Amino acid sequence: MTSTCSLHPLVDRHFSGSIRPRDEQRMREHLPGCPTCRERYERQLLLSRLDPRAMDARTRLARGLGFEAREPVSPWRLALVPVAVACLALLMVRIPWSGTRTGEEGFTARGAGTAVTDARLLVYAVEPGGGTSLLGPSLRPEQELAFAFRNPDAHRFLMVFARDAAGRVYWYHPSWTDPATNPEAIAIPPGSTLRELPEAISHPLEPGPLTLHAVFLDAPLTVRQMETLLSEERPLEDVLPSGADSTALQLQVAP
Repeated sequence: MTSTCSLHPLVDRHFSGSIRPRDEQRMREHLPGCPTCRERYERQLLLSRLDPRAMDARTRLARGLGFEAREPVSPWRLALVPVAVACLALLMVRIPWSGTRTGEEGFTARGAGTAVTDARLLVYAVEPGGGTSLLGPSLRPEQELAFAFRNPDAHRFLMVFARDAAGRVYWYHPSWTDPATNPEAIAIPPGSTLRELPEAISHPLEPGPLTLHAVFLDAPLTVRQMETLLSEERPLEDVLPSGADSTALQLQVAP
């Protein structure tokens, strides 16, 4: 069962820009002790970065602190907005999460559950108008996907790709559209902070089952090297280089 908190609406009002300063203060005082509200805050923060229609952080924090309602706003008060942003960022990055949730889609380390708070890579469906949501078990044939990752084990490189039932491979990161090139795995920073990858990508997927893979590496592989490994008739985990970590998500491409 998914745990909830009575203060979840405060997080939602913060991101819609409709929260009152008193409630903004309550929310910030509440976040350190509530894993589910911290998870909700971080998820909404990520979605706001992916959604071009979302309110920018400066405006959102200014409304929460009550600065926009008072004109003119003095320079010293505006200076508090980036300070508040930094404090909330430190709150979200430095406090370890202990809560878990199930029923959400996302890659997790082998042997772990599917909790969003523990996911190594989250997958988002991007809609034509720019809206985003966590990807469910199915997607459209030309669905744009966006990704965010955590790297608590300090791997240095990441590859994200999908493989269908016929063995066709579709590359997301690194992107590979020119057969004359042979790009390498993308470099990633270490840490448990959720970081989004910079672009949404679509492929003309064939209807049917699809496996989405995330491979974390300590030394880079090229896309051709990875496809050679994929051609072996063994589980991917058995053919990856030493120290690599892979996860997979089973999906269904709609007709």
